[in-house]
Amino acid sequence: MTQAIQTIPTGHYRLKDTVKSEVAKIVTLPSTAIALGVTVVFCLLVTGLVANSALHHGPDWYGGLLITGEYSSGTIRATLSATPRRPILLTAKIAVTAAVTVAFSVLLSFVTFFLGQAILSGGGAPSAGLGSPGAFRAVVMTGLFIALLALMAFGFGLLFRSTAGAIGAFVGVVFVLPLVIRGISEPATRYVPTNILINSVMSTVNQGGIVRPLSAPVGLALMAVYAVIALAAGAALFIKRDA
Repeated sequence: MTQAIQTIPTGHYRLKDTVKSEVAKIVTLPSTAIALGVTVVFCLLVTGLVANSALHHGPDWYGGLLITGEYSSGTIRATLSATPRRPILLTAKIAVTAAVTVAFSVLLSFVTFFLGQAILSGGGAPSAGLGSPGAFRAVVMTGLFIALLALMAFGFGLLFRSTAGAIGAFVGVVFVLPLVIRGISEPATRYVPTNILINSVMSTVNQGGIVRPLSAPVGLALMAVYAVIALAAGAALFIKRDA
C-alpha cells in the first residue's frame, strides 16, 4: 500500500490503480475472511438442517462489511488521502465488491444446492439435478440475487458509515418491511426482497396462492433496482461529505 502511494504521483493514478488497491485491501482485511467464513458455515448449516427436515415429509410436500470496516477503523481517511478523487475511488470499490460477491455467491449457491440434493437423495427423498426443469436457472439467479443483496448492504454502509447502521437498514428492508407491507396490502408483498427470492428467483414450480409471484427475471431485475438505489444514494453522500 505504501509503495503504491509513493510510485503513483498525486492526481495521476488511474482506475486500474485504485482497483488494485481495493483488491489488496479486501484480501488482507481479517473482517473479510471472517464474514465470508461465517457466511459459508451458516449457509451450509441451514442447507443441511432444511434438507434433513425435508426427509420427514411426504412426496407432496417437496415441490436459499467491506465499507463500514474502513470507517470504524479510521482507514478511510488514509484511503481518501491516497485516492482523493472520490468518483474513481467509489467506482473501484463498487466494481471490486461486485466481482467478489457475485463470484462468491454463485459458487456458494451451487455448493448448497449439491449439498441439499445429496442429503435428500441419500435419505430416499425426491431430489433434483441441474438438468431438472428450472434448476440451473434457480441456482444461478439465487447466487446473483444474494450478490445484489450484498451490494444493497454496501450502499447502506456508504449511507450510514457504520456497521450497526448498515445492518439496521438491511434488516429493516429485508425482514421488517415485508411485515409492514403485508399489513397494508398482501399482494404488494411480492415486491419485497425476501418474497422475491423465495417465491420468484428460487422457485421452479408455480406454488399458487393468493398472491401471484413475479417471474424470476423480473424479480432479479427489481432486486437490482433496490441495489442501484442504495448505491446511488450512498455514492451521492460519499462524494459530497467529509470522511
